[in-house]
Amino acid sequence: MLTINLLPESYRKTTATPLPQLHRSPLVSVVLAIVLGVTVLLALVRQIRQMQLHHLKVQLQQLTPQRVEADRLRVALQQLRVQQTSFEGLHRGESAWAKRLNALSDATPEGIWFTSLSVDPAHGLVIEGSALGQEGQEMAQVGQLVQNLKDQTAFSSAVQDIQIESIKSVKEDDVELTLFTLTCALSQ
Repeated sequence: MLTINLLPESYRKTTATPLPQLHRSPLVSVVLAIVLGVTVLLALVRQIRQMQLHHLKVQLQQLTPQRVEADRLRVALQQLRVQQTSFEGLHRGESAWAKRLNALSDATPEGIWFTSLSVDPAHGLVIEGSALGQEGQEMAQVGQLVQNLKDQTAFSSAVQDIQIESIKSVKEDDVELTLFTLTCALSQ
């Protein structure tokens, strides 16, 4: 087919525009190949990262019991260090409680001994003991102990109040004893 164009040259369309011919250019093929390659590469990297993440999550789940145990041991070690510091202070005689227990010993009248010393969250320091029967003076000895403890500033500075919680007389093998319990609310 033959085409004749009778228009003046200024009105004529050029037939060879670069845009319609662009799809046939090797540059477009190269650019499309690069875009496709980058897309595939990114998808592959993403898949590898997901596999690594899954592997790390599995490892973390396997380590969780060990981490919990390590945390428990860390807390126990910290508590032991605090206790060690307290015991070192007691050993050197620098602890206030060592002085207070010494004051407790000094305030104890003849014929009274302690069977238990404990710290109760509700009552504070709980002192249990016995008094040897001495012609009906056991109750007075327990009262004297309470008064002596109140008078000892080294001891009374650590407690708010000293109360006789219970007191009763018992007889064991022809020996009269008075069992008592004192509660000492600790100062804050």
